[in-house]
Amino acid sequence: MNNIATSNCMVKNINFEIVQDWNGGFKAQLDFSSKQAITKGWQLQFSAPFEIKEIYGAEVLESKNNQYTIGNVDWNEKVSANSTQQIIIIANDFGQPAQKATDFQLLLENQPIEPIPSEPQEPVTPEQPTIPDSEPQPSDNPNGTGQFRYGEALQKSFLFFEANRAGDLPNDKRIEWRSDSALSDGSDVGRDLTGGYYDAGDHVKFGLPMSANNTMLAWGGIEYESAYKQSGQWDELLEAVKWGTDYFLKAHVSEGGKTKELYVQVGDGHADHAYWGSPENMTMARPSFKIDAANPGSDAAAGTASALASASILFRGVDDAYADKLLDNAKQLFEFADTYRGKYSDSVPAANPFYTSFSGYSDELAEGAAWLYKASGEQKYLTRAEDIFDSEIGYPSDWTWMADNKSNSAAVILAQESSDPKYKQMVEGWLENWINGTGNVQYSQGGLAWRTRWGSLALSSATSYLAQLYNDTVKQDSRYTDFANNQIDYILGDNPRNASYMIGFGENYPQQPHHRAATGNAPYGQPSEHILFGALVGGPGSTNDFDYNDDRNDWVTNEVGTGYNAPLTSALIQQYNNFGGEPLSNAELDALPGIAIVDV
Repeated sequence: MNNIATSNCMVKNINFEIVQDWNGGFKAQLDFSSKQAITKGWQLQFSAPFEIKEIYGAEVLESKNNQYTIGNVDWNEKVSANSTQQIIIIANDFGQPAQKATDFQLLLENQPIEPIPSEPQEPVTPEQPTIPDSEPQPSDNPNGTGQFRYGEALQKSFLFFEANRAGDLPNDKRIEWRSDSALSDGSDVGRDLTGGYYDAGDHVKFGLPMSANNTMLAWGGIEYESAYKQSGQWDELLEAVKWGTDYFLKAHVSEGGKTKELYVQVGDGHADHAYWGSPENMTMARPSFKIDAANPGSDAAAGTASALASASILFRGVDDAYADKLLDNAKQLFEFADTYRGKYSDSVPAANPFYTSFSGYSDELAEGAAWLYKASGEQKYLTRAEDIFDSEIGYPSDWTWMADNKSNSAAVILAQESSDPKYKQMVEGWLENWINGTGNVQYSQGGLAWRTRWGSLALSSATSYLAQLYNDTVKQDSRYTDFANNQIDYILGDNPRNASYMIGFGENYPQQPHHRAATGNAPYGQPSEHILFGALVGGPGSTNDFDYNDDRNDWVTNEVGTGYNAPLTSALIQQYNNFGGEPLSNAELDALPGIAIVDV
């Protein structure tokens, strides 16, 4: 910027808070907001009795004699009036008591103001070393302050979602061994039902779990938007969510502004499971299945409403026309789901036994109404969510979030939004079992919170996300953060096997996942032909940490699925938000086998 001047009359608020402190350093959150819009970038100057080791949401422009100048990065060059900019600082305090930065000045172009008054500080007794005047250097600790490179794990999780895309793939696809597939989906009913996601290691498109996964992905972006942008994965998140919502819009048939039909499945599970090969080479029939007023499916319709409503929040301010379209469709689907009651798996027998709706539909209805309240701000939806939860659910499940159970996620949203304290009490009571290993939750010797043999790591990931979210938005409790950190670190390699359960992450990860496309031409007993980067496998089948088989035929502990990665992805952005950890550069990504970074 040229002609820079200090500008303080525009500053609405500035706050520097030390959020974590340890021997030798601390993590701080620096927030500021402007009374007027900033359109040409900004800089902040301040005094700092510490050394900045890492910074997210800004870049260090100059450091000299304990004085810092930091500036915007590309994505936050423009600041809307009254919006808050969040900057995360990881600092070295040289073993002295952590102290706040002071004497802030906001620097703008041709907008003079006065210095920003700082909070009074206690005098510093120990002399602080002078920070050398040097250009900012790349971090010498890519893990940030945590055990793992959470940014890399997050980045690779999105690669897995791309590997499970169906339909006409974009020109900038990053998975070299995937191409267009299932381009005739919907032709049996005269409707374009291409796109969306294959469920797991197979190629059926199940609407109930797909909508749940989309909601979970969007939720992480809504709650941790700043961290996503700092991680460099914001665009990947938007693309992953939109790949799902574009499909849901195709699957939703409206007439006169009301839902007429919703297609909830493409493909027959039995025929699909009899085929072992890539989706590009499928030749079996892929029938389309729908619900309507005569054959209702409140769970699938309300779940899709949640996916569209949550995505409308995510895209608000990015593409408002698209956000409006998503919200309108969500409202139609919820009204349909609440009016025509029934389980979708009763109306669509082909869903059984793959995704039978054992829990019923009240949980999806409560969550759908809660998301519509968040998306629209209309009180009637919050009231409806409370009514359904109170009269039809009563208390969250002793499980956690998953495709067939939304009672726990609905309770967390109500704890965030409702003025009734009982929802907070319910969530905290439910979390106690997971933290303490009581009820139906058990702990392995290695520290895994284990609930069931099928998808054990997906369930611990989902609970980790909800626990950390509750800590961040409702009630702070270090036990929630510790639980989440321990569970995600277990998945990434801090376990008795010293192995990562995320494929392609770390040195010791699964080689033979139950996934048709990744297997390629590999014979049984040999590593897959293609590395399925970022995919989370099911994990230990019992509380024995070694009860895991890297065997292609073990679909309990070694299958992968979008329903496993969705909660893990949202938990990983929380880990990144708390500890940092660098993603790979584009050059490093491009060097991975089977991955290509294409400029279009």
